[in-house]
Amino acid sequence: MGRLSKKIRPTEKNLSEIPNQSGAYLLFKGLKKPPYAWSAGAGRLQKRIREQIKKKRGITTIRYKPTKREREARKWEEKYRKKYNPKQKRI
Repeated sequence: MGRLSKKIRPTEKNLSEIPNQSGAYLLFKGLKKPPYAWSAGAGRLQKRIREQIKKKRGITTIRYKPTKREREARKWEEKYRKKYNPKQKRI
């Protein structure tokens, strides 16, 4: 569908520009390697990213990849986990 977005800061304006569709996302905590990679299905990409930012302190930047289907989002999530080897759920 599209490329992985550029790194964006988690401001209200930037979060509101994230599309409401399926997708995979990476959360960074000031590091080059993302400590968190996940996916969201069926119109929940923006909502999931907002939830994670509220839950996990210290997130400095976000990258995301919108997809047409949840299955595709999970494929990208798996690819990012293999590529970056993030520490899941440890932010």
